[in-house]
Amino acid sequence: MSWHITPSTSRAGRIDHWRALDGSRLEMRPLPPLQPGDEERVRVWFNGLSPETRRNRFFGTISEFTDSAIHELLTIDPTRDYLLVVLRREGDQQQPIGGGRFVHDDDGESASFSLLLGDSWQGQGIGRRLLKALLREASRRGLHRMHGDVLTDNLPMRRLAHSLGFEAVESPADADADADADADVIHLVRNLRRTRFLPWRGARRNFMRKYSLS
Repeated sequence: MSWHITPSTSRAGRIDHWRALDGSRLEMRPLPPLQPGDEERVRVWFNGLSPETRRNRFFGTISEFTDSAIHELLTIDPTRDYLLVVLRREGDQQQPIGGGRFVHDDDGESASFSLLLGDSWQGQGIGRRLLKALLREASRRGLHRMHGDVLTDNLPMRRLAHSLGFEAVESPADADADADADADVIHLVRNLRRTRFLPWRGARRNFMRKYSLS
């Protein structure tokens, strides 16, 4: 499976590179429009996820992801949505291993987030990197709050969110309605600090890093 993504140079579109625990080269970037054929490859990847991973992300049992479901997940409005993908580089190709997104609420002040990682990539700090990037972009956009729903028994996600400042509050009724009847949902909320990107700060940080001054 290869991805056809045009690099972006803005702060919101920055690309992060690092190596996984097994030495694999990983890349995280915002997802621009897909090329023909990519949606089918994403569908195959989604359908390879374990039932537990599907349940943790979608709060229910999903036997198969259809073409229309994948199209809806990957079709975004950049003014209201922010979608990140994590890719593993294999030669000249890139394989998706996870992603995260947030969607603006109608109040214009908050957004809901979600994360998804392939089974073999969980527990390696990738989810933390994704969630921190979502928080950073939400703050840059001037949003005041980030919130998300997590299944009660999804302890790794609850621990991750708590470590990044999220607090559990009473879950909205619509969140419980979206979950299976036997699935309890916790609603997580974190307030955000509004930030404004100053280009000179980014240039200074890159200079300091390049010449080992920080």
